[in-house]
Amino acid sequence: MGNPSTGIWQGIEFRTEQRSVEATSGPTLRIGPIRENPDDPDSESAEWLRFDCFNLDPHWHIDPTGRDELHPLAEIGDPISETFEILALDLPQLLAQAGADSDIVKAISALDQQNDRKRFLHEAELSMRHRSINFDDIDIRALENRRSAKWRFHPRDVLPAWVAEMDYPIATPIQDELRRLTENSDAGYPMSDADTGLPEAFRERMNERFGWNPDPARVELLSEVVQGMYIALEAFTEKGDGAIVQTPIYPPFLGVVAETGRRLVENPMIQGDNRLEFDLDRLATVIDADTRILLLCNPHNPSGRVIERSELTELARLVLKHDLLVVSDEIHADLLYDGRQHIPFASLGEEIAKRTVTLTSASKAFNIPGLRCAIAHFGTEDLQKRFNLLHPQHIRGGIGLFGIYASIAAWRWGQPWLDEVVTYLQGNRDFALQALQERIPEIEFMSPESTYLAWLDCEKLEIEGSPAAHFLRHGKVALSGGRRFGAAWENHVRLNFATSRPILTELIDRMAKGLGR
Repeated sequence: MGNPSTGIWQGIEFRTEQRSVEATSGPTLRIGPIRENPDDPDSESAEWLRFDCFNLDPHWHIDPTGRDELHPLAEIGDPISETFEILALDLPQLLAQAGADSDIVKAISALDQQNDRKRFLHEAELSMRHRSINFDDIDIRALENRRSAKWRFHPRDVLPAWVAEMDYPIATPIQDELRRLTENSDAGYPMSDADTGLPEAFRERMNERFGWNPDPARVELLSEVVQGMYIALEAFTEKGDGAIVQTPIYPPFLGVVAETGRRLVENPMIQGDNRLEFDLDRLATVIDADTRILLLCNPHNPSGRVIERSELTELARLVLKHDLLVVSDEIHADLLYDGRQHIPFASLGEEIAKRTVTLTSASKAFNIPGLRCAIAHFGTEDLQKRFNLLHPQHIRGGIGLFGIYASIAAWRWGQPWLDEVVTYLQGNRDFALQALQERIPEIEFMSPESTYLAWLDCEKLEIEGSPAAHFLRHGKVALSGGRRFGAAWENHVRLNFATSRPILTELIDRMAKGLGR
């Protein structure tokens, strides 16, 4: 038995756990009266219903500790989804058949309990689909055998902490979705974007997490957020038009401006209270008559800033004053620390929404960038039409089933995994801050408010040339060089701390040794 979890609702106890029975295994849901000690996993009691969603012979029971009436679940498909469809449709009747107290049956049969029942069943389903990770036990040998760029670009004796992907196993609901596709040889053409369900899953996710209710009809599927930036610049601006970028910045922001022949309107961030901040006063002076677009990154990569409402409101004022369009990359929105809240730029008001293209994806928070699936949301139908007129879907390239349904699984069922990941990442952030202060105190580390990226100022080390090149050559650690994020930031490096604590310890130890410490 593994990962037991208990929830109580309307006098009923729901218990989920991972079980192995002879040659099969999988998650089990037990529904019964509240035990005397629900927190004790070994505490026994009667059960009214039990659903065994095993990989072989999945089935469910009515009154399993009594007359034990057995029913099959579909072995091909998703037995967990089938379980909760049964419960959503027939829970009161099934409890009555199983001998539950009549007062409990009456209570959950009441019409005013429908929304509450739906919420609780959703929480039970999240728990049933989740399996915890032992982050500290990640095997570096398995990482070295990955085929992604992070672990293959450099020689094996180099520890990679550069590109923004995590070293953690992906969430179980995503693994299960991909397994169902491969086991059923389901690698054909997807339905239309709307019929896949992903635009609606995006709307649900934005509403649940950020209180924003975007229109699914205004969604286009892309292969990645960066693709959306390129198409937006070409669709909404002309060559030579100004594009605002606030450095340091994720390198494709600079690349898209240069490669599309637009003019860079650079607004460097300034030092605030242990963080970088937008220089809004300077920004107001650099916008000219030919500036057409603001490329926004929030949460901000590489600084890890979560842009606050006051800053976003001032940006919005400038956008309206100068009739700018906004392309807002919000891919890191789910990776926030210390109780901070992400505010979608398009949620600031109707007038702002009308001129905003929001780009996001499940790929960053749920560690599935290789599945190539992202969202572009348009504040108006006209923006969407202009985007599609320049690059219709067949020019952009269609999105495959794997990316689509992995994204849906991530947003609908992956939150328990993400909660564990963010907690561990916050611990890694704090550990890295303390370890660097002890081993290399000359490095200035502004603790990120989001992302799993640390923006490190190495100027006081007085290294000749690039600090990233120095640490690669002398410490066998691959970091991202600061100059790629803007010409003025060459003394910085970006460190990816989304790994195990032992590997992070080794990374910092190698950096120190690379300085002769």
